[in-house]
Amino acid sequence: MISNRTTALASLIAVMLVWGSTFVITKAAVSEIPPITLSALRFLIAAVALIPIAATRGGFRSLPCPFPLPALLLMGFTGIALFHVGFNYALLYGSASQGALMFALVPAAVVVAAVIGLKETPSRRRVAGIALPVCGVALVALTGERDGASPQPLLGALWMLGAIVAWAIYTVIAKRLADADQIVVVACASAIGAVMLMPLAAFELMHAPWPSPSLQAWLAALFLGIVASAIGFVLYSRALRELDASVVGAFINLDPIVGVLTAVVILGETLGVGQAVGGVIALAGMWLASSENAGKP
Repeated sequence: MISNRTTALASLIAVMLVWGSTFVITKAAVSEIPPITLSALRFLIAAVALIPIAATRGGFRSLPCPFPLPALLLMGFTGIALFHVGFNYALLYGSASQGALMFALVPAAVVVAAVIGLKETPSRRRVAGIALPVCGVALVALTGERDGASPQPLLGALWMLGAIVAWAIYTVIAKRLADADQIVVVACASAIGAVMLMPLAAFELMHAPWPSPSLQAWLAALFLGIVASAIGFVLYSRALRELDASVVGAFINLDPIVGVLTAVVILGETLGVGQAVGGVIALAGMWLASSENAGKP
């Protein structure tokens, strides 16, 4: 028999491989669809995919009592709206490889958020490892050079930093609803996030040329909505049921690795010396921060 923990770990690895590819996919899509509009479209698709399934599983009746409206609103605001707007703008102004390297800060951010919000007890080694990603990401952000793929790298880095903070908060909130039906939870959060984003998307489209996405851009939006969001968020949330939030955050280690590799291979991006060094430092910190059990003193 395969344990629930093993299933959760396997699911996390699959999700991180998919999410690692979203740096390249979003970078391509955001060149044709404005950032906020892409975010709204992504989670409208996710909600449409999940709501019928959630309805067959009891819908709102399957959620804890009292109804967790504040948590769902915060999840929609942080993990759906704030995170993905920041993520998309980061890839509009910066390269996919820079965004992927900066994502190395997520495990450290999740550890801090889990300690504050969930009272988890990280190991001394994990606490020491938080400093390295911070230093590495700072080096990545400060040494980024302008080019066609990265017109304003520092601005892109700041957007990604905001996205990382939003994701850390989302992970802690999602952990508190980990025992609920995750399809229903993610369907609600996706719908809430999409509703929050729609007025902003409408405003964005009023002040920018109306986009004419190619077939590839529409396919990218479908992939982001169904695979990366509807399926990915459900699996991520289910993993939070079996694992500490800080352990789940540590598995995001795979994201920057996959993101950088795909950016270099598919988009032909190159890394400067400072970014490469910063990336190595950040990845070393991720390994250090996630190499022990969260409860170990």
